[in-house]
Amino acid sequence: MIILQKNHEHKNHYKKIKEQDFLKKKISNGSILTISQWREVEHIIQAQEIDVAIEFSSDACILCENDKLSKVAMIQINFKTFKDGRPYTFAKMLRKKHNFTGELRATGHIIPDQYIFLIRCGFDSVEIEEEHKETWLELLEMDEGLYYQP
Repeated sequence: MIILQKNHEHKNHYKKIKEQDFLKKKISNGSILTISQWREVEHIIQAQEIDVAIEFSSDACILCENDKLSKVAMIQINFKTFKDGRPYTFAKMLRKKHNFTGELRATGHIIPDQYIFLIRCGFDSVEIEEEHKETWLELLEMDEGLYYQP
């Protein structure tokens, strides 16, 4: 898997936490947690100032008013299907209502045609498979920046 960010590739230093590590509360920099895991260990992460990410599934993009995302470096939203529009709304809500300023990444079932919409809704990067890199870059180069919608 590679990470595309604003038409260029960058290194992914985040990895999903292994269940046995989470159970032992061995959380290190670059760990990706589920929202329920985050809620369970938020106090530990904030006290130790660990650089972590939270992953949401496109069918479970829900936050509570108590969720404090200021210490989260990256939020990753896993699209279960490219037809699901909920992550776009969730991304806008994260940026506007929750003032999330960290990296917002899309992963899962995404097609290159959606990249422009992802960026316009607040996503910073997209995780894609290595073999699709050339197709994505080719389509992104064709974007002239002319949009009919504001």
